[in-house]
Amino acid sequence: MMKRTSIVQLFHGETVLFSSVLQIGDSQKINSRARVLAVQRQYELFFGNEGENIFPVFTKPIPKIQSDCRNISLQTLHQSPVISVRSIRIIAVSTAGVVHIGSTSTVDAEARIKHIRQLAPNSSEPSMGNTQTTPPMVKDEK
Repeated sequence: MMKRTSIVQLFHGETVLFSSVLQIGDSQKINSRARVLAVQRQYELFFGNEGENIFPVFTKPIPKIQSDCRNISLQTLHQSPVISVRSIRIIAVSTAGVVHIGSTSTVDAEARIKHIRQLAPNSSEPSMGNTQTTPPMVKDEK
């Protein structure tokens, strides 16, 4: 991998979070991983053992693209040893995202997200997702 100098005159980023990478300059390898379990409920309720279930989305292997690089011939000509960027404005980079200015050999990013919406059975909105732990409607009797 050829080493080059990266120059960024102005970088404005609002938010970089959740296992995201901001890299200015060369790198050999970038690994970025995020596993997110988001539960959205119509009512505020927390069960103490939440998040302990193993969802298949977090355990299934992700298929890798198989390529035979032995038959590929690549020639590059870098007329300048400098990567020069005048200005970058990024609103947000999230959940294993990568912003990279420079040379790298390998970038491996993975985001696995399980989003569950739990709505009351008599809600006017259609019920989506897993509703097995939806809190029952409680009638206040006096």
